[in-house]
Amino acid sequence: MRHEIKSRLRPAEAIALRGRLLAVMQRDPHAGADGTYEIHSVYLDTPSRRALTEKQVGMPVRHKYRIRYYNDNRDFFRLERKSKVGSLCDKVGCSMTRAEIDQLMAGNVDWMLACDRPLLREVYLRMHTELMAPSVQVHYTREAYVYGPGNVRVTLDTNIRTGLWNTDFLSADQPRIRTQSDDFTLLEVKFDNYLPDIIRDITDCGCRGMSFSKFEACHTYD
Repeated sequence: MRHEIKSRLRPAEAIALRGRLLAVMQRDPHAGADGTYEIHSVYLDTPSRRALTEKQVGMPVRHKYRIRYYNDNRDFFRLERKSKVGSLCDKVGCSMTRAEIDQLMAGNVDWMLACDRPLLREVYLRMHTELMAPSVQVHYTREAYVYGPGNVRVTLDTNIRTGLWNTDFLSADQPRIRTQSDDFTLLEVKFDNYLPDIIRDITDCGCRGMSFSKFEACHTYD
């Protein structure tokens, strides 16, 4: 389980923070030459939007399921379950192939029951008992930094957008729309048992803290 602190930054704040992060932390090695990468996700939910409702009412224990790929690489996919228990977060995942994604998106899921990945079998059960299915897309640009002590990861997310009334998150040609009218950067600071003082100071985590969900924001146009 990990701690997570979020905050919205104005453009000038994000520029200043980026300079401080570069002086102390390492860039995510998976990022591109400009230090960023694109994340494309589709979240699974029930017809009654159970995951969304649990987020909105602040249930102390809740789970979200999503499938994602990075940049334009549609050959590598991750199925993930992100759990929230009080103020702590946890994430488990497994890889999926493009052929498996195509079948799941088409509603052909019986093959999942016999697979050797427990998370896929868990999703299969929820799809059958709760009618969980692809629900909403979330796309954004991420800039990430890492710091060894405390296993700290700091991310700056921008250009948050969703696929307009469409769950086909594989298509690059479909319309995508920004979910926020104001220009902001979402800061997320994630760490294990402790946050080193130097990271707390440069991110100003002692006085920051808010609740913002990209998943919830993208439901604006659902």
